[in-house]
Amino acid sequence: MTAILTHTPAETALIEALEGATGWRAQLREATRKDGLPTRRHELWKWSDLRRAANDVSAPGELSVSGLAGLASAVDGDRIELTVTASPGASAGDAALVIPAGASVTLVERLCGEAGALGNWHLDITIEAGARLDRIVVADHHEDAVFVGSAEINLHEDASLNQTMFDNGARLSRNETHIHHPGQGASVALGGAYILGAGRHADSTTVVHHTGPGCQTRQLVKGAVASGGHGVFQGKFIVDRAAQQTDARMTHRALMLGEKAEIDAKPELEIYADDVQCAHGNALGTLDETALFYMRQRGLPEAKARALLIESYLAEPLDMVRDETLRETLKSVLRTRLEALA
Repeated sequence: MTAILTHTPAETALIEALEGATGWRAQLREATRKDGLPTRRHELWKWSDLRRAANDVSAPGELSVSGLAGLASAVDGDRIELTVTASPGASAGDAALVIPAGASVTLVERLCGEAGALGNWHLDITIEAGARLDRIVVADHHEDAVFVGSAEINLHEDASLNQTMFDNGARLSRNETHIHHPGQGASVALGGAYILGAGRHADSTTVVHHTGPGCQTRQLVKGAVASGGHGVFQGKFIVDRAAQQTDARMTHRALMLGEKAEIDAKPELEIYADDVQCAHGNALGTLDETALFYMRQRGLPEAKARALLIESYLAEPLDMVRDETLRETLKSVLRTRLEALA
């Protein structure tokens, strides 16, 4: 017996918004028509109920993207800046980027969901042999936005990916990255930081599939969540039998800044090779009260001392950004968000 799905207004709006779509957006439309938006019953969405979060959305919206021209013909030394803005209502957009063999490119994505938005953004990235991509994603949404950003990244031999994400959360913000890692000189470094106030939810989900020998992968994600905020980390490394001598390390650490802060984490290793070095770690804690005490003894107000400790804690993954100007910009955004939490 097959259950009949009754679409919510948000699902109907998204299906209408994608009428006549092709490629990834057509797949999204068909998945929404067939199964609806993901809920907690879906294993990969068990802490991020998209259907529920988008409950207030009832009409199609618009997803605007500036900077798309830079994706069409990336060359060595390019710095591409994309700004993706979802207006109120349901919308989706996608694009593709190819980093040519031997080239080094920086991509900065700024994701902005407005109040009442259900935005979906997807990027397909190919990094050809010997190429390098520095990808920085800044999710800066309205507190009443719902936004899902995703990327499918394929590396070739001797290619490298250095990705850093910063997420301020929203009613629901999810950044999902799927990476095909061939090894054979290729390397992946993933950094991320999130800071969440009351009513904000951020979900960082990554899957790295190691398929060839000698893969190198490092992942460090840190977060800080105040009472009423909800952070989610899901990381998965898959190591095929052919991916012998893979060296992969995954770390997630987060601070709970209040009694009602909520953080869910699921680091996973799925290993089919026997000559590998793979590990994952996950730690949740609170601010170091001893350090806080000594800082206050030196005359710092408590709010200032807390902000400095949190900034120092979250700065580590942001230091993975190679460009000094971009790195300092991210830290400036972090300080602004810390002030808002105070």
